[in-house]
Amino acid sequence: MDLEALKTRFYELVAPSLPNEWDVEEALAALATENTDQLDNILSQVPAIWPVSHSLCFAYLAAAGPALHCLAPEELSLWVHTLLDRYETTGLHGAQVFMNEGQQHFVRHLRGQGGLRLIEVRSRLQPYVNGLAGTELPLIASDRAYTDTECIFLPHEIGLFAGNEENFLLYKLMVSFQWATIRRGTFTVPRFFSPSESAIHPLEQLFADFAVPANARCLYHFFETGRVLSFLKDELPGLMRQSLALLPRLPISADTAAAPNLLDRLQQGLLRGILSAADHSETENRAWALLQRCQGRGADNQVSLDAVRELTLLLSGDEDFLTTKPLVFQGPLRLQEVWSAQLKRRQERELRFIKALTIHVQQAALRKTADKTDDQDGPKIAASQQGADLALVVETEHQPQAKSQPQPLTSLRIDNQEVALSEELTELAEQIRQDLGVLPEDYISSAAGKAGQGFSAIHPASPADGLGVSAPVVYDEWDYRRKGFRKNWCVVTEREMPTVQTAFIEQTLQQYKGQIRRLRHQFELLQTNEHFVRRQRDGNDIDLDALVESLADIHAGRPPSDRLFIRLAREQRDIAVYFLVDMSNSTAGWVGQSIKEALVLICEAMEVLNDRYGIYGFSGMRRLRCELFPVKRLDERYSTVVRQRIAAIGPKEYTRMAPAIRHMTSLFAEVEAKVRLLIILSDGKPEDYDDYKGEYAIEDTRHALLEAKAKGIHPFCITIDRQAHEYMAHMYGEVNSIFIDEVGRLPARMPEIYRTLTT
Repeated sequence: MDLEALKTRFYELVAPSLPNEWDVEEALAALATENTDQLDNILSQVPAIWPVSHSLCFAYLAAAGPALHCLAPEELSLWVHTLLDRYETTGLHGAQVFMNEGQQHFVRHLRGQGGLRLIEVRSRLQPYVNGLAGTELPLIASDRAYTDTECIFLPHEIGLFAGNEENFLLYKLMVSFQWATIRRGTFTVPRFFSPSESAIHPLEQLFADFAVPANARCLYHFFETGRVLSFLKDELPGLMRQSLALLPRLPISADTAAAPNLLDRLQQGLLRGILSAADHSETENRAWALLQRCQGRGADNQVSLDAVRELTLLLSGDEDFLTTKPLVFQGPLRLQEVWSAQLKRRQERELRFIKALTIHVQQAALRKTADKTDDQDGPKIAASQQGADLALVVETEHQPQAKSQPQPLTSLRIDNQEVALSEELTELAEQIRQDLGVLPEDYISSAAGKAGQGFSAIHPASPADGLGVSAPVVYDEWDYRRKGFRKNWCVVTEREMPTVQTAFIEQTLQQYKGQIRRLRHQFELLQTNEHFVRRQRDGNDIDLDALVESLADIHAGRPPSDRLFIRLAREQRDIAVYFLVDMSNSTAGWVGQSIKEALVLICEAMEVLNDRYGIYGFSGMRRLRCELFPVKRLDERYSTVVRQRIAAIGPKEYTRMAPAIRHMTSLFAEVEAKVRLLIILSDGKPEDYDDYKGEYAIEDTRHALLEAKAKGIHPFCITIDRQAHEYMAHMYGEVNSIFIDEVGRLPARMPEIYRTLTT
């Protein structure tokens, strides 16, 4: 095809964006010689790749022609799907590596000749490592196994062994080893070392003092590997027994054409379990002795550093350990990535500790002030004056222990009244102490200052507004253009809903007093479901139809039936429902007011039923900050606190609806009920600050709803809008949504809709 014609087709596919003409020509030049059918197949994938990354799309166009020489035409879409997954997990470089090695790995796997892929075993490995760590430790695909202490990175595929059982065992060993390096403190700063204020990991600063820093670094990694493997033998003896036959068969980096260096020989001996031999050199024998010291009980990374310091004095000047690659389960020692993650984690802990301590101090002072007011029977003190009465004294345990041991924070004293720390503060303080060796005084002074300055802004009944009440959960996102998921794309966090004391609840109850009375009476009739069961052997009354048929059978000479009675059957309701409320900024004004009034009415009416129900709000900004706000959890009573949370519902940010639906689906997974209903209240179509809008957002939301239906959940949407939109029927189905064009009608309609859905 002519290059100009090819460019014209390309611009039609990527419109309305206009990429640089030189980039387009360079990417399409290699395709000009392809036949028309192959071009059609290649260009059909552009709409799925271009919105994700322009650079990736140009790289794809350059690689697609050669790829089709070893792929069948129908396999190209699967290749692109895998390419996009690789891009999202390892970036552009990882995607380019995948395209360059497509014939070696992807095609072999399609032909049943590949190894075991991480995507196939992640569902088994992720719960395993979470159980070891006691927290979420995400597994991410990469080119090598390593950790930054926040995540564990694993190879996309392992094909070292013929059987997938052994390949899976190697995956498990990799995961366990990387977790153990975190647990045993491979990346911690030694107590004796005082690092400078720098963006470089303190261990890197320490290695810089050696004659050959790279050799010191490699030896440290080796001694730490021996120490960590010894820990695993004690901690996970079953895994290590299984791995004994695997370790000697792992590849090593020694070049058979040249004599292996000291580190090569040490790695070989470690894999084969040989810790000493008569024909070893003096240096090698000393290395084995130092390794045994590192493997002793109670040894920390300080012992490994001492071993490095001693062994480097025995090395010759021409040793170069950089030629020795790490063992496959070791992976590289990426200290800089560890340091970046640690600095970020340290900053987050500081902010969380200061915020939690601020609120803790404020609430303690408010309780004290309230007690004073009750005792004195005098006028209440203004909130702005309460902050001025705040005094903070930190007390620590006084123990006759070594000065190097940091003193734990155990209590606070406010106006000479001791206040016990919450469990959250105690845990945070311990994490900070373990990281820094001490709880910095400026953390405490900052909290004390904020408690005094911003006192009036916090209500005494409010929890820590904005603090996550659960660990973030990651969900996939459906991309209709590629007909596949963007893996681990959206981060959902549940955040505590503040409570407010306003006249809203009382005004609503007064305004709808008569309607609430009628609703309660109507809902009382729904408590049991009664119906007649005909043609029974015994019952409450005679079934006349069955009796007539029986008499007819007798006259016809056939044996009559003995099922001649009607029985009244009563079935108890078994219903669980979640209300998912749109809290985007577009619900400001009467829309938000009517939604809150509707929630009050439905809650008041449902108190006469045995139906379990929960209420969650949702909003957020971009895929990494999708937020849900529990207003009433499923097992929580409808109380004053819940009413105050309903009153606190207000507009926040954007409407990325699908992650919220997927999170509610995961909550339903723990609920046993005959009917599981998800009712969504929204004022418009899904949309977010980034490119999450239009057909993309609608299709992702529709797919999330289909996922819910596949798990036995019935979703229904009540949308408040001035006109019905075609996309509603597409997203929810013809009978699974209703639109209300007058917002003032919502409070009256919502209980009616619920009654219809559950009877």
